Parts: sequence; C-alpha cells; structure tokens
Amino acid sequence: MIKFGVLILLAFIGLGGQMAYAAQEQLTFFDASRARHIPVIVYKPLRPTAEQKPVVIISHGYTIKNSEYSFIANALSTQGYVVISIQHDLKNDPARPKTGTLVERRKPFWERGVQNILFTISELRKTQTDLDLRKVILIGHSDGGDISMLFARTYPQLVAKVISLDSLRVPFPTKDHIPILSLRANDTNADKDVIPKSEATIIKLKNARHIDMCDRGSAEVKQEITSHIIAFLQESNIR
Repeated sequence: MIKFGVLILLAFIGLGGQMAYAAQEQLTFFDASRARHIPVIVYKPLRPTAEQKPVVIISHGYTIKNSEYSFIANALSTQGYVVISIQHDLKNDPARPKTGTLVERRKPFWERGVQNILFTISELRKTQTDLDLRKVILIGHSDGGDISMLFARTYPQLVAKVISLDSLRVPFPTKDHIPILSLRANDTNADKDVIPKSEATIIKLKNARHIDMCDRGSAEVKQEITSHIIAFLQESNIR
C-alpha cells in the first residue's frame, strides 16, 4: 500500500545541448509484512516517447541517498524512461558490518533491498498501471549494485538489463544471459569472481572514483556515465 505521496516537482536539465524536463513525485510505500516503509522518487518524462519503455529502478550506495542519482534519472527521463529511485536504508537501520566475511555479513542487507524492489514493483503495478513493469532495468551503485545483482540472480524473469556502478561483492548473474554493463571506478577492486570473464560489458572510468558515481561527481564524470548508460540501453531490443 502507499503510505503517503508528497510533492510533484519539475526538474530542469540540459542533455546534449537540448533543454528537457522531468516530473518528480515522492512516494512512500509500506510493506505491512515487514512493517517497513519504502520511500521512492518517481521520475517521469514530460514528453513521453511513442514507444513505451521498461521502467528503470535505481538502488543507491551505502550512506548515499536515493535523491543523489538525479543526473541519471533526469537523463533517462529525456530518453522516455520512467525511473524509480528507491531509498533502501532508513534512519534507524543498523550500520553495515565492516569486518569479518563481508559477503556473508552484508547479505541480509542486500536481501532486504531485493524485497524492497520486489514490493515496489508490486505496488506500482497496482497504482501506476500505465508503466511497463514486465521486465525492469536495474541500475545500482556500490551496495545498490550488489542489491541489483542479487535481484537479477533471484528473479531473472523480471529483469531486462542490469547496470552496475562499481558494485564489488555479489557475483554477476550469467546463466540467464541478462545483458550487463558495469562501469568501474579507478580506486576500487571487486572481490574475486564477482566480475565474469564474459557475459558482461566492463568499462573502466579513468577519472571516476567510487564516490563520484552519484550526484557528487564532476560534470565530466556524470556526463561520461550517462553516455555509457544510454548507449548500452540503445544497443539491443530488451524485451
């Protein structure tokens, strides 16, 4: 169910020299089974394309807010995509473990994120019937990339493509042949066996640090990221 909806805004951006607008709506879903609120930002193009496109779901990095990926959401809105940016971490949630076997200790947090995505899709199907939610496009930064990869491994039938912004720990899904783009930072290394030797497009960004893959990055880095994302989404039919 939707707990409440707050505020509709117009975001003004420039992309490729052309001015465009994106409508933003802030919503909070409530998953009664987990007694958990799920805040989301919905970005909708004011000039929809003739062809309906799959919904894009963004998952943020740890200590970064879902509102800090507006450069991606706005850029994709100009391409006709509806973008949903989910806030996975809430104020009273426990901190992520920083010691021990991180894959094991952080897995419950990633699984919680997977359930957030699944519940969000379910609620959107009820409340926004104009959206194409048959298969979604997942974009995730750092921990959000690990959430996205785990979702794709668990529910491949619901995923059209996955884009990782320097995710580090959850192995990429390969057996279901989901198209994957991974943009890599210049100051990190993924865990062993996370990135496959094939079944994914891997691009190293020479001027991007891990933290730069959100609104905090430079204009040049953000432009490079959005250019790679848009090119990847245009590569092939993603039905």
